Amino acid sequence: MTELAVGEQVRLERVEFSGQSSGTAPLTWGQRAIWSAIGRTRPGDWYFNFCRTLMLPRRYDLPQVLAAIRYVLERHESLRTRLVGTDGDPLQSAAAAGVLEVEVLEVAAGDREAGARVAERYAARGFDYEQEWPVRIAVLTKGGVPAELVMGFCHLAADYEGTGYLLRDLRAALAGRTAGLPPAPRPSDLALYQESAEGRRFAEAAAAHWERSYRRIPVSMFTEGRHAPAEPRYQRLELISPALAVAVPAVAGRLAVSTSTVLLAAAGAVLRDRTGHDTCALLAIAGNRVAPRTRELVSTMSLEALVVLPLEGVTGFEEAVRVTGRAAMAGYRFGSYDERDRDRVVAAESTRRGEPVHPYCCVNDLRGAGQGAGAEEVPTGVRPADLLERTRLLELSPLEQLSCRFCLHFADAPGALSIRLTADTGYLPLSDMAWLLRETERLLVAAHDGDVPLAVPGARGWANPR
Repeated sequence: MTELAVGEQVRLERVEFSGQSSGTAPLTWGQRAIWSAIGRTRPGDWYFNFCRTLMLPRRYDLPQVLAAIRYVLERHESLRTRLVGTDGDPLQSAAAAGVLEVEVLEVAAGDREAGARVAERYAARGFDYEQEWPVRIAVLTKGGVPAELVMGFCHLAADYEGTGYLLRDLRAALAGRTAGLPPAPRPSDLALYQESAEGRRFAEAAAAHWERSYRRIPVSMFTEGRHAPAEPRYQRLELISPALAVAVPAVAGRLAVSTSTVLLAAAGAVLRDRTGHDTCALLAIAGNRVAPRTRELVSTMSLEALVVLPLEGVTGFEEAVRVTGRAAMAGYRFGSYDERDRDRVVAAESTRRGEPVHPYCCVNDLRGAGQGAGAEEVPTGVRPADLLERTRLLELSPLEQLSCRFCLHFADAPGALSIRLTADTGYLPLSDMAWLLRETERLLVAAHDGDVPLAVPGARGWANPR
C-alpha cells in the first residue's frame, strides 16, 4: 500500500507489456524543443507535465481496464520510450517490453474531486527521464468498479492533441474494437525522416521564414525589467469566465474565423496596448499534425510558431482579427522546424542588432483537448456581459524558474473558458497580470455586440518599446 498526501491509500497493479518496436533514435524536433525547455526550467520542469482523464462506463471490470492500458502501452511507442545520454545530446530509446505499475484507488461514491487530486499529484512531480516510464496511470474505483482513469504525461512523450488519439484507442480497446487497426505511427520513424534529405529541405525553408520574421520583430515584447520581482519570481493567475464561453464562439461565427484566431487577436491587441509595440511577436503553439505520417502520432509534435502581427494603424478589433488570421496562417505553415536552425537564426539576428532578440511571449490554445466540460454546460440564451459577475480570478502555484516572460494559456473549464497567465514579475507585476486578463475578457465580451475600438498603443504609460 502507498500512502498519498491526501491521506488516501492505493494498491499497485503490475501491467506487463511487450511492444511492437524497440531501439534508439535521435530526438524528433518536438522532443528536442521540449528537452531544451526542460533544461532552461529546472528544477521547475514539472511545469510541462499534463494530465488527461477518462470517465469509465461502469460496465468494465478492473482486468478489462488493465488490459486496455496494456494495449495502448504496446501500441504507442512513445509510452515505452525513455532517454539515454541526458548529460549531453540525448537519444530516445524505446523498450520492447517492461512493466508499468498502475495505481488503483478506491474512492467514495460521492467524491467528484478524487481524479483532480490524483492529476494534481501526478503533474506536480518531475519525471526521471532516463529511469521512469513517461506516463503515470491511476484507476479510480467506486465500490470496486472502475469509474475513472487518470493519466499523467511527461511532455517528451506526448502533447495534448496526441493524447486525444491515445484516449480514442483506450476506448476502442475497452469496447473490443481494435481488430484491423493499422500500426500506430512511431516517433522514431519521424525522427529519421526529419534527419533525411527531404526533412532537411523543409527545415531550411522553415529557417528562412524565421530569418525573415526576426528582422521585423521588436527586440522583445517585454524589455528592460523595471520592477522588483516577486518571490517566487514567476507568478501564475487564472481567469475563469463563463462570459467568454459565450462571447468567443459568437464573435468567431460573426466574423467567419476560428475561435483560436479570435483569442490570438485579443491577446495581440491587449499586448499592443500594454507594450506599445505596433508589431506584436507571439510564439503560438502549433500542433503540426498535417502530414499523414504525423496525423495520429502520439508524441510531442507541438512547437512554437512565430506569429508576427502587423497592427500599426489597426484601430478596430475586427480588423485586428483579419490581420491575425493572415499572420497565423503564415506562422503555422512553418510551425515545424529544427530548433537548432532557429537557435542559429536567433544568434545571427542578435549579433546583427548588438543585443539579444527573442519575443519571450507565448500563447497556447489548449481548448478542445478534453480537459473541460462539454458544450452543454456553457450558458445559452444570455448576453456575455450579464455573466461577468461570475468570473473568478485565481492565484495558482508560482514557479522559481521559467524560460519565458509571458505565457498565456487558453483552456476549457466547466461551463467557462479559462485563461491562465504565467509571467516574470520583473517585467510584469502581479497587478499588471490581473489587468491583462481582465482587459482580454472585457475586449472579447464587448466584441460580442459589434466592432470595438482598440486602445492607442502604449497609452497607459507602461510601455518601453525598443
